[in-house]
Amino acid sequence: MSVTAETAPQSDAAARKRRKLWLGVGFVGCIAGSIAFAGPFLSPVLRKHCLPYLPATENTIKLLFSELKGARGPLIDLGSGDGRVVIAAAKQGFIAHGIELNIWLVLYSRLRSLLAGTSSRTKFYRADLWKTDLSPYNSIIVFGGESMMSDLSVKLKKETVANTDIISCRFPLDSNVWDTCSMIEDGHNPLWRYKQSSDKCR
Repeated sequence: MSVTAETAPQSDAAARKRRKLWLGVGFVGCIAGSIAFAGPFLSPVLRKHCLPYLPATENTIKLLFSELKGARGPLIDLGSGDGRVVIAAAKQGFIAHGIELNIWLVLYSRLRSLLAGTSSRTKFYRADLWKTDLSPYNSIIVFGGESMMSDLSVKLKKETVANTDIISCRFPLDSNVWDTCSMIEDGHNPLWRYKQSSDKCR
């Protein structure tokens, strides 16, 4: 038997091993990539208070800014998602910030704002709302979850300054802490407006 005939099976076996190795590496890479991408979407679920990513409708955004008509000064969206509310605020003349735990949504929001021509009036941060100081803001928007509203009501009462406007979407703030200025029905997305330390809502 020739040397070539003897080494051919060995070469085929080595090639099969290399293919299996690369398939294994590719599979592990896909799993790791999926975890890296999905992690920011899943991690909030593991927290005490989960702020769901449910994009605001165009009608909700329209109603929201009708409630903030005449308001000025810096605005913040707590849990800014894909940035649509912050970008809309910038178009209304606000200096607008958004905080969001999901880094992919933060990066997407920055790109979206750049393409919309509002990047000079917006900032997006990866941040935890419970660790964010809200005192610099004159207008605060939150699309919250029911379980978080009581704790959030206390935080807002402690940190906001006089005449701060607060719009809470989908769920109201705690009525034992805040008096409602107005409420708008919008299907499954009602809005409540509050004002800090003021006898008059407008």
